[in-house]
Amino acid sequence: MRRFAFPSLLTVVFASSLLFFGCGGKSGPTTFYTLSPIEADPAASAAGSAAPVNIGIGPVTFPDELDRQRIVTRSGRNQLEINEFHRWGGSLENNFVRVLVENLTLLMGSERIMAQPWERYFSPDFRVVMDIRRFDGRLGEFASLNATWMLVKAGSVEPLVVRQTIIQEAASGKGYDALVAAQSAAAATLSREIAAVLKEQVAAKP
Repeated sequence: MRRFAFPSLLTVVFASSLLFFGCGGKSGPTTFYTLSPIEADPAASAAGSAAPVNIGIGPVTFPDELDRQRIVTRSGRNQLEINEFHRWGGSLENNFVRVLVENLTLLMGSERIMAQPWERYFSPDFRVVMDIRRFDGRLGEFASLNATWMLVKAGSVEPLVVRQTIIQEAASGKGYDALVAAQSAAAATLSREIAAVLKEQVAAKP
């Protein structure tokens, strides 16, 4: 009986290894995503700012649980899910700021918009400071954006405007591509709100 004990054990280990590598060891392909800016609109560009001013974006802060490469979704009020195989192409914070700059450049009709850290030659007349509190969503349902932002004039300590913007954009499908598209739409809505306030302040600038 003893002479069969070792081969039997070896067979069990080998079979277990096949089960592990065949079922649990194989990983699926990873898909990477990026936010998209507003598409060019000649009418929006023509309605740009009336005066040449420099606009600085930053600082923009993100909560730690969101600024990661793996995409975060919500499955409940207090529960987050982090997917291993659906990821951002880089830093979500950097991607968001870049899209915000692109959106405002289009909406303001101005190339004088730069994110921190800006070059030495650039001195902003206005700064947009932002704290992102939520930028996630539910798969197949919606994307959510909750941001508190303020507009600060150069040389001033007190902000000109302080706003909290809460946006919910419906997703057009069940997958991550639809969720990211809804997040891009939410960023576009926020950009339009900021641009409207900026145009008012630029027009009032002496």
